[in-house]
Amino acid sequence: MEDLPVTPVDAARSAKDAMLRRFYARAKINGQIVLPAVPALLDEYVSMCSTVFAGLGKPFSDAELAHIRDALTGELATAYAASPRSNIIITYNAPIGTSLNYNIRAEWTSISEAYERWLATRTPPLFGTEPDARVLQLATEAADPATHRVLEIGAGTGRNALALARRGHPVDAVEMTPKFAEMLRTEADRDSLDVRVIARDVFAESDDLRDDYQLIVLSEVLTDFRSTHQVRSLFELAARCLAPGGRLVFNTFLPRDGYHPDDAAREFCQQVYSSLFTRHEMSTAAAGLPLRLLSDESVHDYEKAHLPDGAWPPTSWYIKWVDGIDAFRTSPEESPIELRWLVFERTH
Repeated sequence: MEDLPVTPVDAARSAKDAMLRRFYARAKINGQIVLPAVPALLDEYVSMCSTVFAGLGKPFSDAELAHIRDALTGELATAYAASPRSNIIITYNAPIGTSLNYNIRAEWTSISEAYERWLATRTPPLFGTEPDARVLQLATEAADPATHRVLEIGAGTGRNALALARRGHPVDAVEMTPKFAEMLRTEADRDSLDVRVIARDVFAESDDLRDDYQLIVLSEVLTDFRSTHQVRSLFELAARCLAPGGRLVFNTFLPRDGYHPDDAAREFCQQVYSSLFTRHEMSTAAAGLPLRLLSDESVHDYEKAHLPDGAWPPTSWYIKWVDGIDAFRTSPEESPIELRWLVFERTH
């Protein structure tokens, strides 16, 4: 069979293709990709690198992509293990020619350091001006606040602790972020409030907690927990430190009916202050302890209904966060998770 003649159109196309290959080879390229460290999404990182590099005229072979995968696997594991506030940073550059150089590294900061950055970059109030309505409602059940001792874990700058102390409750406030603890102590001292500030990780070994608290509060704290082991430690602490009949109240993200989170969802939720646990994990963590679940309520609905006029929402980011939109870009109605208030009672 004779070769077909080359038409002017074919010749022009071939020439342009050859010119474009040379055109892209003349490009000098520098760039950076920064993504949260989510090991279960390894395929997404590799796919993004492949797409970006090909779009720059530097397509990678299967062997080169396999090398990237290996490098990403190690760096993702390192970053995620170090902190839920961790990133993978991929930098790349290409001199004139066909090659592209890249570097992959992990970067992370502690939770305490992340919150201190909030102080430096965000406009107060960081968490709203009013105490949580659910917390305040439980406190008002006390006939005499002076005998209704409160422990708040992760007290932040004191939104709940100070309000409870002003009601007359003696309050112990545990806060691991040094600057938050300093701000809380300063305001409590200024107003002569009965607040004892304990600046440490509450799960560190120490004998400075009491065993007669009537109320233990954790607001926006389990959203930074990393494991069910921490949840179990919390329940053990509550069983040890609550007086019989005392209450434990905290909020946590739980799946809506029908949703079963995989590893990728759990890991990514940790990166966006939305750590996720299931109700089965909650009940398992409390098993064998003298604690009984009293209520399980929507944070969005409860706070919207009970906060004072003008206090809803507490912050500009609050509604989307409690509805799970920080982790899942969808409508509130279709979000697979939501923040819930759980209240437990020590039975004996």
